Amino acid sequence: MNPTLSDRVYWTTADLELLPDNGNRYEIIDGELFVTRAPHWGHQQSTGNIYQELNIWSQETGLGQAA
Repeated sequence: MNPTLSDRVYWTTADLELLPDNGNRYEIIDGELFVTRAPHWGHQQSTGNIYQELNIWSQETGLGQAA
């Protein structure tokens, strides 16, 4: 038997508090639980590169501020 929408479990922040602290990252989006990995160092490097380019543009144009 296939589950229907009425059979769906809607996760809440209270449910999230009950999950184990096991290194996984948990997110609830529209009541659905997602388990995600922590960002890899490559994500941090990419973020730094984007910030650097935005900061250069901001200084050259006098518009905005990279933060």
